Amino acid sequence: MSRRTFSRVCKLMAIAVATSGLGLANPFNLAAATRRPKVKLQKPQEQITAAHYDKIWRNWQIGTKKEKDAAVKELRAIVRKSPEEFMAHYYLGIMISETGSPAQALRHFETALIGFPKSADIHARMGTILDSRNKADEAVEHFQQALKLDPNEPRALARLGIHALENGDLETSYDLLYKARQVQPDNPETLRSLGAILIEKNSAAEALPVLEQALLFDQKHAETHWLLARAYEKLAQPEKATEHFNEARKLGRRDPGIKELIGYDLARNLLRSGKSSEAETEYKKEIRKNADPATGYYELAQLYEDTGRENEAVEAYVQAYNLNKSLGEGVMRSADIFLRREEYDNAESVLNLLKSDAAFKDRAKEELAEIKDARERQEKLRLEAEMADRAINDAGIEENFMHMLELNKNDADALDGLMNFYQERGYYDQALYWFRKYNRVNPTSDHQKKLIENELKHRFELDNFTLFGYKKPVEFKYSQAADDNLMNLAFNGENDRLREVAAQILLSRKEYKENRSLIEGLLEFYAERGRVSEAIKYVNIMKRLGYYTAAEATEKRAKLRGK
Repeated sequence: MSRRTFSRVCKLMAIAVATSGLGLANPFNLAAATRRPKVKLQKPQEQITAAHYDKIWRNWQIGTKKEKDAAVKELRAIVRKSPEEFMAHYYLGIMISETGSPAQALRHFETALIGFPKSADIHARMGTILDSRNKADEAVEHFQQALKLDPNEPRALARLGIHALENGDLETSYDLLYKARQVQPDNPETLRSLGAILIEKNSAAEALPVLEQALLFDQKHAETHWLLARAYEKLAQPEKATEHFNEARKLGRRDPGIKELIGYDLARNLLRSGKSSEAETEYKKEIRKNADPATGYYELAQLYEDTGRENEAVEAYVQAYNLNKSLGEGVMRSADIFLRREEYDNAESVLNLLKSDAAFKDRAKEELAEIKDARERQEKLRLEAEMADRAINDAGIEENFMHMLELNKNDADALDGLMNFYQERGYYDQALYWFRKYNRVNPTSDHQKKLIENELKHRFELDNFTLFGYKKPVEFKYSQAADDNLMNLAFNGENDRLREVAAQILLSRKEYKENRSLIEGLLEFYAERGRVSEAIKYVNIMKRLGYYTAAEATEKRAKLRGK
């Protein structure tokens, strides 16, 4: 159990331990069936005899409400008349602590202590009241004083054991509670406390007989059933645990403290038993009434995730975080679910919830960066798959590489791809441009770089000489190449640039401006490579020159556009 939960258990049981036997003992009647308060009596004042106190006490123990009220009234009258009648103060302290004001009872015990300064019993009772008022330091002082006066004072032993536990001292706690049990073996509250300690010490097997003994004294004690459930839970006996959880809930249905203790325990135990459907129902019921619905949503989300209901898990994780910002781990798990499913938009959406969360923002930023990388990888794979398709044209390949660079301007694969793309088609100037970009991302040796640059420049110059008669490119109209050579290049060139530029040079010459073969050749050249706008340009030229009818031109343009 959590430290917070156990602390709550300790406080509930400690009060019970410390108040056990209150109002049940007669300081004057040694024959009383219950434990006698350990008060060392002074000789009472002459006017109030021991027999008279004995009568008042019996009326309180076994009398009707009217008789009990009369006993309190009589004692009040005694102390008004005789303020130093310490025994009357003592009895009033006991009675009022049970039925009236704790503060008032404390004042009576303080007065009684003047007359009985060595009474361990009074110190224990005062410690109990102070504990109930959350004055732990003062309470501990009284409990310690009680043990100095009587090392076997059971209430002081039990309550100091609880305080030791709350301070994390399990061994001291166990020793004190064990001794309290030895002194008072039939005290169910002490047994319950000791059982709780044993559970906390992971000694559930030892706790069982102790708690079963406590149950003998009160079969309908909700806390005992709850502790037994926790013990059986520790011993991996979920069916027995569920039985006691249900009993604890039934018996404590009107006790907010018991309801708080049980909380989601029953749901958790049902889940451990493999009853996920019943556990889900229990979680939903408890969430509606529990003071901590966030925990319920979080654990319900885990149930959904474990049973493959991921969308419901995400919804519950986010709900838990909205209620309790310390539960950001659920949001991170939600992001992981979406990332695994490659639903990057959804992953981003939930991670954005954590961008201003100091505890989780760094992890969220890392995940968001991972999403960006994953998207790039995904898009890159898609583009590579497209490029692997034989039906894709040159324009599509170029576009895909450019898109890869939009995602990551330093994508070495895209830069290398563009360099090779242009080199294979004879556009050596473009190939050189992309090689230099690639080399900045993935550098080669200076020697290797120079060799590649010189080779691309050399090929570019050779092609320019073939096309223009010059090493450097010039305007088409200045080409010195013969018509026959250019015509051969336009239809049979070794690379795309030679074919394209040769045809354009010829069309720039007056005698070839309306040459249908050249115009149609360029149209198909561009169409085959997916260069739609350039192909349409030549469709329009064919229509203007009368080679296409309007209908033919319209049909051709539509086909080029993929319509």
